[in-house]
Amino acid sequence: MRCFVALWPDEATRNRLDELARHWQRRFPSARRMRRANLHLTLAFIGDLEDDRARQVARHLAQRPWHSGVWHVDRVGAFERARVLWAGSGDDPQLGSVAAAVRTLLDELQVRYDRKPFAPHATLLRNLPRSAAGTAQLIEPAIEWLMQPPALLYSTHETDGTRYVALEPNASISAPNARDTDR
Repeated sequence: MRCFVALWPDEATRNRLDELARHWQRRFPSARRMRRANLHLTLAFIGDLEDDRARQVARHLAQRPWHSGVWHVDRVGAFERARVLWAGSGDDPQLGSVAAAVRTLLDELQVRYDRKPFAPHATLLRNLPRSAAGTAQLIEPAIEWLMQPPALLYSTHETDGTRYVALEPNASISAPNARDTDR
């Protein structure tokens, strides 16, 4: 079960990111666009997590006080090795402190996660052609992402592709009452 802690975008941000992804997919039609409902900002990638541990993490995330704020998504770039086009920003102290708090919580709960340095971005396209290396552009005006509390997400595989779902603190990963994020 692939789990990660992430921020969901508000509806206006989700719409702007989806428009941006559509725009770039016209430039790189062989790339695979992220589903609108799956757009997110990963704060910590966990990977496989047992059901009980996943509920524990979701419960602790829900119990913590989280400060709201705005993340300014001001650029598009590409991760060449991963062949990913992303929308993101440079260092953002407020967002960095949220990511650090999530990682501290995971450390306290002794949950393993990918310790790569936090790089604030939302994936727009996957399987980017190698010719897209070096793609970069400023987003003007910047997208204002209203930060919601972090959630534990997990991926499910459906006939029409992968879907990310937020786990409610008392739900089972396989339960149908896990919060459906398709908007």
